[in-house]
Amino acid sequence: MLKANYSNSRMALLEFRRRVEAWQHSVMVHQMCRVVWQRWMDVAVLSGALDIPGYERQRATFIACSWLPPKWDWVDPLKDTKAEIEQIGAGLKSRTQALAERGFDAEQVDAEIAADREREQRLGLVFGGEAPVVGSPDFNAAVEDQTD
Repeated sequence: MLKANYSNSRMALLEFRRRVEAWQHSVMVHQMCRVVWQRWMDVAVLSGALDIPGYERQRATFIACSWLPPKWDWVDPLKDTKAEIEQIGAGLKSRTQALAERGFDAEQVDAEIAADREREQRLGLVFGGEAPVVGSPDFNAAVEDQTD
């Protein structure tokens, strides 16, 4: 019977993930995704489904794209999130990359955040900090400001 401790298990998991990431990039992306994307773009342009002026002359520009496979989650999502925030803050990773790894489009997320903040401001909602407790002086002052 084989026994493993946390460190051994983590090292094995890291090695497994490295191998999977290499396979994702060299096989799935390079040999399949890239080829399917190029063919799809060519067919879409040739069939008239997409009208892209200059596609034939600048095909390489139009078929260029970034492939970001889903990120691996760890056991503690809070630590993962804090580490990602620190990476973004240190300039080691962009918000766009972090969002793309989670399967989201940065422009869409930013538009949603802006709309949420505008709505929160319009309704007098405050999130992200300590909310005033119902009945406290801060809460009563906020309610009075709303009714004036």
